[in-house]
Amino acid sequence: MEDNKQEPLSPREAPTEEIEVSAPAGAETASAQDASTPPASTPPAGGKSIKKNYFYNLVYQLFLVVVPTVVTPYVARVLGDEGSGQYSFTYSLLTYFTLFAALGFGYYAQRLVAKHQGDKRQQSIDFWEVMIARAVPVVATLAVYLLLIFLGVYEEKYKLLMIILTIEVVSVFFNIAFFFQGNEEFGKTVLRNVIVKSLGIAAIFLFVRDAGDLWVYALIQALTVFFANISLWLYLPRALTRVSLSDLHPMAHLKPAFFLFLPTIATSVYTSLDKTFIGLITHSDSENGNYEYAEKLVKMAMMAVTSLGVVMIPRNARKFEERDLAGVRDNINRSTRFVLCLGIPMTLGIVAVADNLIPWFLGGGYDKAANLMKLLAPLILIIGLSNVFGLQYLVPSGQDKRFTIAITAGAFTNLALNCVMIYFFASYGAAVATLIAEAVVTLIMYLFIRRDIDFLKTVLSSWKYYVGGAVMFPVCFFLGERLSPSVAHTLLLVGIGIGIYLVMLLILREEYLMSALRKAKKILSRKKNKEGE
Repeated sequence: MEDNKQEPLSPREAPTEEIEVSAPAGAETASAQDASTPPASTPPAGGKSIKKNYFYNLVYQLFLVVVPTVVTPYVARVLGDEGSGQYSFTYSLLTYFTLFAALGFGYYAQRLVAKHQGDKRQQSIDFWEVMIARAVPVVATLAVYLLLIFLGVYEEKYKLLMIILTIEVVSVFFNIAFFFQGNEEFGKTVLRNVIVKSLGIAAIFLFVRDAGDLWVYALIQALTVFFANISLWLYLPRALTRVSLSDLHPMAHLKPAFFLFLPTIATSVYTSLDKTFIGLITHSDSENGNYEYAEKLVKMAMMAVTSLGVVMIPRNARKFEERDLAGVRDNINRSTRFVLCLGIPMTLGIVAVADNLIPWFLGGGYDKAANLMKLLAPLILIIGLSNVFGLQYLVPSGQDKRFTIAITAGAFTNLALNCVMIYFFASYGAAVATLIAEAVVTLIMYLFIRRDIDFLKTVLSSWKYYVGGAVMFPVCFFLGERLSPSVAHTLLLVGIGIGIYLVMLLILREEYLMSALRKAKKILSRKKNKEGE
């Protein structure tokens, strides 16, 4: 099943919930007190737990890992590589329209809400101004989308899917995840998404039975997004207060949202254009099917690394507002170490396990997917770091222009490389182009923040993770080459890899792991003392 992406810009996941194409969010109703009512107090950002919000977000991201683990093998076999490729190509086209409809309001609105935590009236004004302003691009985009469909621009085999996916364009308007993310209330979005997506999973198993049910699959996906968006509106009555229309100035938000829309468009070049170009250049739905699942499996692993970024955006925005630059630097350094700690073993693990995983997980017809996974594996580290530099520093500090420059440079790099690489190497070329483009983005973002953040010091001090990965990889790769593809053998490889990595960190006495063990020991001793009493 398609990932619900978090409210930030794009699937670079980042996930994210990133501008949501299959976005989790809410829908609308307002509520009310008088405009003269004094603002209700809300706990300040500093009082909300990063660990707790990260846990909520990680729980949801882990849920998104479990979902494809259960659904992907079924869908891959039922729809086949051709049907999966058709959906992938159609969805890549849809992405451009949902991006235009969202117009950069994802990060912008989240940051706006985060700055006014504790001021219920101002947040109410912000909310309604954003929603009114957002209606402008949504209506305009929907009109163009429907016009192109009925003018017969798309091939006949894609037309029905495009009509069904109109629901997702409409869903963009009802996406209010920004409000709860800006208030660091991640529990609400997690609960809602788990419930709605679980119902979607059940519907797929009940109603998608063969390749002819591709349109049913698309409808279930679109309705899942729509109802996920609508559901968050149930929380609004207590979160907002009544405001007067004369207090609202929605058009003032279009310009700043548009500036964040520019990197959104650029990002879409290498999150969707690769699939679009694979379809246009190779005319092969099978190539797109292999690329789609390889990318999806890599992004499943990436979720654990990028989950922290969504939580840190409002936290760092608040710290910048309070001019707590030391706190921001500390958060960035910790986030960088976190990315390296998880990203290194995950990247190496995918390379070692891919050949054993793909044959039993996807079934026949996906011969290229394993090699594509190996090519795309470094994205975990590359995008993980760009999330730290961009989403945790540049965006919260209001450096939208620099963020846009980095993303745009990556987009042009990817566009140029896609035109050449896909022509000669098909989906392999798309994978290499994506890797290079993401590396360009990360490098430029680093150059922008290098004077504010001591990144190299953090990288050098993280040597224990490199040693752990260097010991783990050859063992797993050697075993992977000799074990036949099966569920048991893949799980064995993963278990051995995790075990070796953790043992090495224990031997090297890695500080975060040792700290976690000390805390666990204290908790256990408290429980024993209570039981003894």
